[in-house]
Amino acid sequence: MGNRELLHLISILLQYPDQEWFETDLESEIAEVSEFNPKVYQQLKSFLTFLKETDSDELRNLYVQTFDFNEKTNLYLSYSKLKEERERGVVLVELKQFYEQAGLVMETEELPDYLPLFLEFIAIADQKDIAKLLPPFQPAIEKLRDELLEVDSPYANLVEASLTILNQILPIHSEE
Repeated sequence: MGNRELLHLISILLQYPDQEWFETDLESEIAEVSEFNPKVYQQLKSFLTFLKETDSDELRNLYVQTFDFNEKTNLYLSYSKLKEERERGVVLVELKQFYEQAGLVMETEELPDYLPLFLEFIAIADQKDIAKLLPPFQPAIEKLRDELLEVDSPYANLVEASLTILNQILPIHSEE
């Protein structure tokens, strides 16, 4: 399993845990990561441990409380900076156009700055597109990770794993 497949897996784990989500064989997929990327493996293993200790209703409730009802930890990358300002609409339109020009057909009703969708795109994009797209959004992903760490959320492991992989795909440094 390579970095791009890992981003795809993390994008699934960051989505609402519906029935299909629970039917994914996460344990075997995460086990594949151990030799390839030990740091990411530890982060995913921590999340898997949490999953094993949490029933499905509790997990769904935590997901909603974390990502739907908390402004600081929602999964929309442009929201933390622009909130509901008009400029955010421009960013969303430009991001959707960028995806389409690069060949991604959006088959979801989610906004284009939704982190799982963003990770899906990075998983299939070429280096040139990643180099254009990642730098402006990496600070928002880092901020999300920091907010999740602050509230001791198990989802922080997933966001940290995605940042680790993103830095391996395209080593960049944000201005923090």
